[in-house]
Amino acid sequence: MRHTRLRPERRRTPTGERDFRRLWAGDAVSQLGSQITLFALPYTAVSVLHAPGGQLGLLQALYTLPFLLVPLPVGLWLDHRPLRGVLIAVHLCCALLVLSVPLASAAGTLGLAQLHLVAALGGAATVTAEIAMFALLPRLVAADRLAWANSRLNAGLAVAVTAGPGLAVWLTTLLGAPNALLADCLTYLFCAGALGRITHRQPSRPVRRDGGRLRPELTAGLRVVLGYAPLRRIAVHAALFNACAQAVNVALVVHLVRDQHLGGLYGVVLVCGGLGGTAGALLAPPLIRRLGHGRAALAAATVAAPAFWLVPAADGTRATVLAVSSAGLCAGSAGAGALGVVSTTVRHLASPPALHARVSAAFRLVSFALVPVGALAGGLLVDGLGARATLWAAPAAMMTALLPLLTRPVRALHHVERQDRRAQHGLPGPGVTASRPPG
Repeated sequence: MRHTRLRPERRRTPTGERDFRRLWAGDAVSQLGSQITLFALPYTAVSVLHAPGGQLGLLQALYTLPFLLVPLPVGLWLDHRPLRGVLIAVHLCCALLVLSVPLASAAGTLGLAQLHLVAALGGAATVTAEIAMFALLPRLVAADRLAWANSRLNAGLAVAVTAGPGLAVWLTTLLGAPNALLADCLTYLFCAGALGRITHRQPSRPVRRDGGRLRPELTAGLRVVLGYAPLRRIAVHAALFNACAQAVNVALVVHLVRDQHLGGLYGVVLVCGGLGGTAGALLAPPLIRRLGHGRAALAAATVAAPAFWLVPAADGTRATVLAVSSAGLCAGSAGAGALGVVSTTVRHLASPPALHARVSAAFRLVSFALVPVGALAGGLLVDGLGARATLWAAPAAMMTALLPLLTRPVRALHHVERQDRRAQHGLPGPGVTASRPPG
């Protein structure tokens, strides 16, 4: 008699999760390329075009300005467009945009005006792509897998932030600053190809206007963010935390490079921060399962804020300063990474599918509103009080930013019901506010 060996049935990956993995792979590679451009573009302005400091400031301002101007109109537009097609088109346009710099450099026609245009259009494209990606995500994975999916996306970003600057320095040294942008062009093309393999399709929908007015449609995402108490408090905390983080970023390089004389070892501290962000993003899903959404956000923020105090507290030999500062940035970034996953998951669950892009845009607008203020305040504090004093003050302000998360709507938020597809407009429905204390 022949004995037939039974093969175990292979577990089939749901189509949506296969699509998500394509989205994740494309985004991770694209984020790595973006880190190259964020380094190579201002480096080109300084080393090739000999731009003064004011022009560098204008370059950064033009890149960040779309973060405040673009989200609301783009969110409305994206909620009525096929997101996959928009993402592919945006990445192809970005590939052409960064390719224009090495081509112009080779032709001898590169100027500051072109770099400013690339920065402004690149900032607008970045905002559009991020809003579209996070609006597409809930269509690809089930509600109980949103925390896992957001964790993977944030981990990919953290890895890119960790590895990107080193790769950018190597490519700039090897190829020259303008030609280093060719690598980013290739990453955009890879991302467009990965997005093209996504099988999910979504038809366009006409914009519905309330009584012929566009304003209710434009502000629908803001009404969700501001009308749902836990999400509103998380957004307020994010705005305050991001402003303080900008002040930390400004003071960190001055303190470690100029005052503590770490020189190139400053890069080691940044790598540790990136590793912490990756770990925090990966640990967020089990933290949510154990504590619930609200207390997970509070726990992550409570770890992040005081950890940054280790940087100004570090003293002694260079090795001691390096080790303690690296530990502080690692722990602080871990808390911030976990908090980012929690807030994104709550935002996805608490918004109707028809408003995902607008809610993502509104949350981004609120959470980034104070970033320019934080960067400016950090620079003024460094000039007036010194870098070490600024690094003591900024985490102290982060601690006060915990107050919105200490309120009952956040602490009692254990589970958020995913919104029904019938909820198309305005404030969240009754299911959004359903929460129970952890038991």
